[in-house]
Amino acid sequence: MISSKVIKNIIQRSTSARFLSRSPRLLNEIIKNENIEGFNAFEDLIKGSIEESKEEEKLKSFPKLLRESKFVKLGNFTGRIVYGKIVHRVNDDLYIDIGLKFNAVVKAPKENGNKFIIGKSVIMKLFDPELSEKFLGSKKSLTLLEADAKLLKLVD
Repeated sequence: MISSKVIKNIIQRSTSARFLSRSPRLLNEIIKNENIEGFNAFEDLIKGSIEESKEEEKLKSFPKLLRESKFVKLGNFTGRIVYGKIVHRVNDDLYIDIGLKFNAVVKAPKENGNKFIIGKSVIMKLFDPELSEKFLGSKKSLTLLEADAKLLKLVD
């Protein structure tokens, strides 16, 4: 820990306009003159933690983190049964949050369609997490910003 004597000395010297042009040199002189052990221990601790973090970064590269992520472990989405929550309704269209990039958009059933209200949970069969197609003459896919799914039932 830096002693109060050093702090007072720094404050006294920093009040002069000349200190601003020479502050790093003066601070180094003050620290060398006081021979502060706590500062050296703190500096060693910081250097050690920086080295440890560099080693951890080498061990956990992005490709490795991606391979170990829960998203990749989910595997193929085709035919997967998922839970969702109704977040929006426009006429007969239900927008259901399934926890992926896009919401699934499905038609409300004609029977008991009024039971499907915002906030209710549903079970769905997911076919495609992102509907995208290459249109005529295009080299890139264009996304429809929705997932393809089939509504199975309402969770009570």
